[in-house]
Amino acid sequence: MDLNELKNLDFQTIGLASLGTRLVIFLFIIVLIVGAVIYFDTLPQRDELAQKQRQEISLLETITTKQKLAANLQAYQDQLKEMQTRFGELLRQLPNKSEAENLIIDVAQTSLKNGLKNQQIQPGAEIKHTFYAEMPYTLTLQGTYNQLAKFISDTANLPRIVTLHNPSIKPEQGDKQDMKSPPLVMTIVTKTYRYLEQNEGAGQ
Repeated sequence: MDLNELKNLDFQTIGLASLGTRLVIFLFIIVLIVGAVIYFDTLPQRDELAQKQRQEISLLETITTKQKLAANLQAYQDQLKEMQTRFGELLRQLPNKSEAENLIIDVAQTSLKNGLKNQQIQPGAEIKHTFYAEMPYTLTLQGTYNQLAKFISDTANLPRIVTLHNPSIKPEQGDKQDMKSPPLVMTIVTKTYRYLEQNEGAGQ
């Protein structure tokens, strides 16, 4: 095969070229065809295969996660039942609307039982939440330190939920300042709670 023959090759007379030249041209055409097949067919298929493989990995991870959830489903259901039971028990500790006002009477009686003097019981505005209402009262009590401490302890042990907030204790001011142990005055916010009736709501 002569290189000059390739340079001066006329495709109209390619049939008259030497055997070596025709073989070179044939191999060149085959290379072009193979390259075109790889570029236009094989490479896109490889990209598609890689995408499918990524999707497969993602699906396997999803399946694994769901299998774990399914394996723990019974445990989750048991926990939910337990939470519902405990929630019901807590809800039953909340008084209804007619019982709620009696709670502050119980608190006042608890203070009297411990020898305290009720100087003031001031109700606050009721605050409604999702399923219950909060009823605050500001109490001003007079007594000794031990009496006040016993009152707080007894109030916490009432059968209904009663919480105490923002206590402030100071010595009694006035004519009793000459006493060795003047009585103390405690101001404290007592909150009782009741559940909302069906016709009530947080916005009402």
